[in-house]
Amino acid sequence: MTEDKQQKFTSKVRRGLVWVHAQANAELERNKAAAGGGRVAGFNAGELADVEAALLWIQQNKEPKAG
Repeated sequence: MTEDKQQKFTSKVRRGLVWVHAQANAELERNKAAAGGGRVAGFNAGELADVEAALLWIQQNKEPKAG
């Protein structure tokens, strides 16, 4: 892959991460709210920590919102 194609691909991925982060973060927040501070249905503690770490990574690597 040429440098130009690599940069274009990376840009597309970073733009896509904006959507992924918004959807996944909103769903996780809904699940946490439904749990009322208790266990989040469908997750054990390790899985929940992994999802939260992934969302943090996405937050740090997604393309910033314009404006």
